[in-house]
Amino acid sequence: MKDRNIVTISCKQAFRKLKHRIGPYEYDMNIYRGCEHGCRYCYAYYSQRYLSHQDFTKDIYVKEHIADALARQLSSLRWTKQLINIGSVCDSYQPIEETYQIMRDILKVLITYQTPCIISTKSDLILRDLDLIRALSKVTLVNIASTITTMDEKKAAILEPHAVSPKRRAEMLKIIKQESDAFTGMHVMPMMPYLTDDNETFDHLLKTAKDINVDYAIFEPLNLRGETKQVYYQMLKEQYPSLYLPTRRLFQNHRIDRVYLKSVYERLCPMVKAYDINTDYMKHIRQHFRKQTIEQLQLF
Repeated sequence: MKDRNIVTISCKQAFRKLKHRIGPYEYDMNIYRGCEHGCRYCYAYYSQRYLSHQDFTKDIYVKEHIADALARQLSSLRWTKQLINIGSVCDSYQPIEETYQIMRDILKVLITYQTPCIISTKSDLILRDLDLIRALSKVTLVNIASTITTMDEKKAAILEPHAVSPKRRAEMLKIIKQESDAFTGMHVMPMMPYLTDDNETFDHLLKTAKDINVDYAIFEPLNLRGETKQVYYQMLKEQYPSLYLPTRRLFQNHRIDRVYLKSVYERLCPMVKAYDINTDYMKHIRQHFRKQTIEQLQLF
């Protein structure tokens, strides 16, 4: 993006402990603030209210020396090699990473301290660091996930305008699966009403998941609140005007209509079963920490 505004900021802590555990992790790290991908459904738009600038997709904050801060935290005697989620709010491999290459330093630190991680990205730039991902996955758990909401290239270009194509994301997961010991996951989230919730879309996604041999796939509905709702509705008005009012009716109580959602899963679940796709993304994570506990007990 040519019109982005880059701001460097200091960083005392690389990652933080969440107030409430989210799924398998309770530690979270974002090496940037702001995200160039500009996904129309991104739940993180609300975070721009804490920044001095107002455009979440163009005002990108680079955390200087974050790898040094990470090393300090991981070298603490109190650190017990817990799982760190990387890129929950801002994609670590968004276009600016091609210039700053912060993730290479982050991965080197994780290798040194054998710290497990989840990395979520919509970019195949991560393949630049395949050598480090391979090395890290040999000493601890590494989970590489990518959000793929549709395999329709034209639709994806509207919904996720500055992310790489779904085909490239899928190929990235395939390569990582083949050339490292990392686990891979396809995040079909969000499922967007009347846009990406039809059987044809689901079938194409499930076929892709099977072909690239991901370890799991998860499916979550669209969540609209705050700035995300405004951005998403504006996109519908501009690109899919006939879907604006029907979508609004599904979110009358700020939550997606339960009857609608039930009908989606009633169609989706048999398809997932037919393709034999694992939807338990915690399975390999539980196995890792169970093995780690056993190995620690054997030391005594």
